Parts: sequence; structure tokens; C-alpha cells
Amino acid sequence: MGSSAEGQPCSFISSIFWAIALLILPQKEVERRRRGNINEGINELGRIVPNGSGEKAKGAILSRAVQYIHHLKENEARNIEKWTLEKLLMDQAMGDLQAQLEEMRRLWEEERAARTRAESELDVLRGLKGSSAVDAPSAAATSSTSAPEKSTEAPAAATSASDGETTQGGEEEGGRPGKRQRTD
Repeated sequence: MGSSAEGQPCSFISSIFWAIALLILPQKEVERRRRGNINEGINELGRIVPNGSGEKAKGAILSRAVQYIHHLKENEARNIEKWTLEKLLMDQAMGDLQAQLEEMRRLWEEERAARTRAESELDVLRGLKGSSAVDAPSAAATSSTSAPEKSTEAPAAATSASDGETTQGGEEEGGRPGKRQRTD
């Protein structure tokens, strides 16, 4: 049995055995690593997913993970709907506030224009009061130094006709006697 002719088949079988063993061993190692990765993933899911019952079984962990993912998706859909509604309401409120701001700006500009007109009219009136106050003392001074005379001429106005004041003969420039014209 130990002849060389017989040894060749024996060595052939042993070499085949070793070849198969070398092929199978890496496959077993690959399978062991794959199972290890799956177990690590399931254990990680068990730590992440809220644990209501405290079960450690792989099937229970996977089931809870699926339920939790569905719950998160429903919450996401509700939150997106809520945020969309809030954004629409916020955009509407911003539009309303913008319109109010524009209205306030318009009213402020109108008020400023009215104030400017009133201040210019007040300056004109102050000018009239100042000029009539200046004319009154000079008229009083001339009347006290000279004898009062009756004049047949109409009194002349001291200010310009462009301000809408009385001109000679007591008539306005616009032709209306005794009334001042508006200066806008």
C-alpha cells in the first residue's frame, strides 16, 4: 500500500483536501465577519431605537426599528405641513406689515409736506407782522411830527403784491377788494 504508485493518488487526495480546506476556510471567515457586522448593526439599532419593552432579541429590535422609522416619517410629514402653514402665515403677516409701513411712510410724507407748507405760511405771516410793526412806528413818528392832513390819495401798501396783500386802493392783485389771495 505504500508504493509510490499508490502514493501519488494519496498525495493527490491530500492535496485536493488541502485545496478544498483552503477554499472553505476563507468562506467561513467571510461568513463569520458578515454575521458579526449584522449583529453589530442590530445591536446599534437596539441602542438607538427607544426601547419600550427592553427586549434584546434580534427580531424584536428590528421590529421596533421599523415601527420607529414609520413614526419618524409620520412626524416629518406633520412637521412639514405645520412649517408650511406657519411660513404661509408669516409671509402673509410680513406682507401686511409691509403694507402698513408703506401707508405710514405715505402719511408721514403728507404730514411733512403739510408741516412745511404751514411753516412757510407762518414765516410769511411773521414777515407781515414784522413789516407792519416796522411801518407802524415810522407812521406814528411822521404823524406826530407833521400836522394831520387829509389825503385824497389811496394809501399805498408796504409789501409786495406777490404775497397776496393789499395794493393801492385797497384792492388785491387778483381784483378782489379787501381779501387776501391764497399763496400755494
